[in-house]
Parts: sequence; C-alpha cells; structure tokens
Amino acid sequence: MTEPVFLAYPFDAAFSEAVQIGTTIYLSGHIGDDDDGNLADGFDAEVQQMMTNVSASLARFERDLTALVSVRVMLTDMANLERFNVLFAGYFADAPLPVCSVFAVTQLALDASIEIECIATL
Repeated sequence: MTEPVFLAYPFDAAFSEAVQIGTTIYLSGHIGDDDDGNLADGFDAEVQQMMTNVSASLARFERDLTALVSVRVMLTDMANLERFNVLFAGYFADAPLPVCSVFAVTQLALDASIEIECIATL
C-alpha cells in the first residue's frame, strides 16, 4: 500500500493543503482569498482567485487544472451556479471537464461565497 504524502500549506494552517496517495492528489477546500487572507471583491473575482489558488496547489505537484478529475463546489447562493459554470468551463478550453457536485451551504470561511474541493491525478 502506498503511504500518503501530506503537503503542508506554506503558512500556518490547522490542516494540510493536499495529500497524495499513489497517483491521486486530494486538495483541501480553496476559497477566493489572497496570500494575506483577503477575500476577492465580488463573485467573479472570488472564482478567479479561487482557481488561481487551486492552480498554485496543483503546481506544487507539477500539475495544472487539466489534472482535475473531480470537484465539489459549495455555494452560499445557488443563484450563482450558472455564472460559476460559465467561469469554471472557461478554465478548460477544449480539455475534458472534471466531474462536479454542487452543494448549497449557509456560510463559508471568511464569508466567502464559494469554495471548491478537488481531486486530481498525477
């Protein structure tokens, strides 16, 4: 059995940024905050920063967004779902889209409006 490899955040956090088990990478939830913990202003900006954060995590494994195979998205307002779908698809051009589940939640860290958890492959 392959031992899990845990990747810590480059800042102090109470959980790991990611864990690799074999050829699978599990990312912690990402929101649209910058390195100083400031949440981006507006839904589109949050999604852009969130995807930048996911890309940075994947880059630590020498992977990009096309390595994603599954995502779980949490929204505080389901009225944003259609907009998210448009923005998210734009990151993949002609690459296959990962499978996706979307959940409505009442609140997220830093009062974010969206959070994403990801599974990727090496």
